[in-house]
Amino acid sequence: MASHVRIMAELWVRMDVLWPNLWISINQLATMDNPKFVTWCKKLEHLSLSEFGRGFDNIEEAKAVAAQKKETSYPPDYATFIGHTRKSADVTASMQAIQARSAPLMITKELSEAEREYGTQQAAALKGLFK
Repeated sequence: MASHVRIMAELWVRMDVLWPNLWISINQLATMDNPKFVTWCKKLEHLSLSEFGRGFDNIEEAKAVAAQKKETSYPPDYATFIGHTRKSADVTASMQAIQARSAPLMITKELSEAEREYGTQQAAALKGLFK
């Protein structure tokens, strides 16, 4: 159980990185006296380390796709997280299949000059965080 709680605490930190302030305001801190944290621990205790990884990777990808579409994304509840652990490990192929009805993924589409400039600006802003 102790190693599982450490994995859950790591998940809590990663979710807070994806949704700063919102994750903690909704779910509070990762402590054993927090009923929400304890519920997540109990509901996810059957997951393997690779399933945790796949779930988090798929949530990151879903958030990135929402950002590309300029849609708001919200943190998952524990049941949604479990669903993300069961999705295809090949997230790119899954997302391409879903988006085939509307627009190609950025990695398969020819960028316009405006999109390229926006990407360059965003990359420069991110690089500035690490100086």
